[in-house]
Amino acid sequence: MKRNQAPTVDPYHHIAEYYDLEHDDFRDDIDLLLQFAGIVDGPILEMGCGSGRVLAPLAEAGSVVVGLDISGTMLARAETRIHATGVGERVTLVRADMIDAAIAPGGPFGLVVFSLNALMHLAAPERQLKALHNAGRALDSHGQVIIDLVNPTAEHLVSLASAPLLEGSWTLDDCSTVDKWSSRTISASHQVIDTTIWYDRVTPDGQLTRRRTQFELRYLHLNELTLMLTHAGFGDVRVYGSYDLDPLDDASDRIIVTASMAPSEAGKS
Repeated sequence: MKRNQAPTVDPYHHIAEYYDLEHDDFRDDIDLLLQFAGIVDGPILEMGCGSGRVLAPLAEAGSVVVGLDISGTMLARAETRIHATGVGERVTLVRADMIDAAIAPGGPFGLVVFSLNALMHLAAPERQLKALHNAGRALDSHGQVIIDLVNPTAEHLVSLASAPLLEGSWTLDDCSTVDKWSSRTISASHQVIDTTIWYDRVTPDGQLTRRRTQFELRYLHLNELTLMLTHAGFGDVRVYGSYDLDPLDDASDRIIVTASMAPSEAGKS
């Protein structure tokens, strides 16, 4: 697959049922996103919404939310979650590439969210820039974008590529155990993390089932992201290093960036 094209195979198709074992309990970003949702006017667009981990609490808090994702398998899980929480009337799910944000229904939006490394799933800089550009087109004149990315320090990248890694283990209701393993290689010249993930499920009688997937993630350094935002027409770029909005430094785990459309760009189609 060429990095400047959308994936032709859904990398989450075979692992979707295990994805939430790891991510359901991750709520570090939810309070921050709820704060932003509480101060913007208009609906919210989440890019790469996955299984609805972020959509559901935003809708429960009263926001009207549109979730966009290219994975039909993950959107099916999001639909199940949304209906289980009883907020289906406030949520619209759209199967589309993140670069197509400008055609998302229900806009213009007061907030566009790239949560938890979503922008990294576009594995070429041209696609990342196009997604940011169209996110700006989807915003209303006073809207904001918020982007949450891993801080790609040298130490972090070395740790990712060090060896196959056991990332977690869970026990299911039927007493099966699920182990998540990962192996990653780094292409520094392209800033791409080639990621292989597999889940091993072992039943109490020792039967093993393996689900495996592979995809690429493209990390961004702060200066490149800032240049992309400026090129896409954004201004008032603000940078933080945690979900508590601490200043970014070399020890920060996250890069959190907010930006608004520059006055000369707001409202352009």
